[in-house]
Amino acid sequence: MKTFGKILLGLIVLLVILNFLLEPIALKYVNKTLNNIEGYRGEVKDLDIALWRGAYRIDSLKLDKLNGDFPEPFFATEAIDISIEWRALFNGAIVGEIIVEKPKLIFAVEPDGEEVQAGEENDWVQTVKDLVPLQINRFEIIDGNIRYKDYSSDPNVDVGLTNFNVLATNLGNVVDEGDLLPSHVAVSSNTSGNGKLNAQMDINVLKEIPDFDFSMEIDKMELTYLKDFTDAYANFTFKEGNLYVSSEVAMKDGKYDGYVKPLINNVSVVDLDDSTTTFWRKAWEVVVGGVIEVFENQKKDQFATKVPFSGNIKDTDVAIWTTLGNIIRNAFIESFNKNIDSTVNLKSVNDAEEDEGFFKTIFNGDKKNEDQAKEKGKEEKK
Repeated sequence: MKTFGKILLGLIVLLVILNFLLEPIALKYVNKTLNNIEGYRGEVKDLDIALWRGAYRIDSLKLDKLNGDFPEPFFATEAIDISIEWRALFNGAIVGEIIVEKPKLIFAVEPDGEEVQAGEENDWVQTVKDLVPLQINRFEIIDGNIRYKDYSSDPNVDVGLTNFNVLATNLGNVVDEGDLLPSHVAVSSNTSGNGKLNAQMDINVLKEIPDFDFSMEIDKMELTYLKDFTDAYANFTFKEGNLYVSSEVAMKDGKYDGYVKPLINNVSVVDLDDSTTTFWRKAWEVVVGGVIEVFENQKKDQFATKVPFSGNIKDTDVAIWTTLGNIIRNAFIESFNKNIDSTVNLKSVNDAEEDEGFFKTIFNGDKKNEDQAKEKGKEEKK
């Protein structure tokens, strides 16, 4: 028993010494990896290794764009915890998990408008692989903040997502190996204007071009909160109104099918008693408000359309005539609802059609939607 106690004590002391020796080496490696990112300067203030649970924790990571004058870093986070996913060991797999705590991601245009901070010039997946020695099977974001800021516009624009949470599981396909889309991603967030965003995606990330089935809803975003955005880019202001957006996209073997369905209700953009706006601003708001009024569904007091798109990763076809036809259909024939249609999936990718056309859309509606409803009815009768 005494011998066992000595061995255990020796192992504990060895782990402490290894922790002490490895932490500065790991910190230097992480900072070197971050500074190898083209166009950016990265910094980690501290790093803690926990050998007993196969993990290391990065504290206070920050990434600044080198070119341009940006008041805030492109990315910053309070902590990133990288560890072995112990639950996956029961399935015979040694894989990792990442938890990112309170990250901030800032897409921005600098004050003179010359430089854009967007990160599109780098392979961020490779950066993650350089930092994580294991295949990632679980990924989580807790209380994130994603912003778009335009410092060059008048007024400055600041819109985005707060309390942004993501949970992605089975990314390494440790379980459900026979499933076409074995991984699941769930997203929830608040939006500018007190809206709520929820999204779900089933995906096969192990394919070179991943297959996926994605759906998303934004519920009741108050348009008055977009004042700076519409003032800067459209020269009008929403006096009242709510925005709803639903969308579905599916991709299989590089070919995709989907739609975006925006809906706004109780909209007002004209305030003739506002003494702070110019005559020409009021005239433009009358035009915008008039167009919305003409093409809104009067019973539901809503302006809506459905924008279908399809194609492959090299080519996209947005159905313009169908989109315009859907505006007319919502206004005068049949109002859209704000919910997901549940018409897009891996099967619909192969059945994706070209733009149905303006008049056909108006009078025939969404044939795909109707056909699927009939099929569902037949299955329920059986």
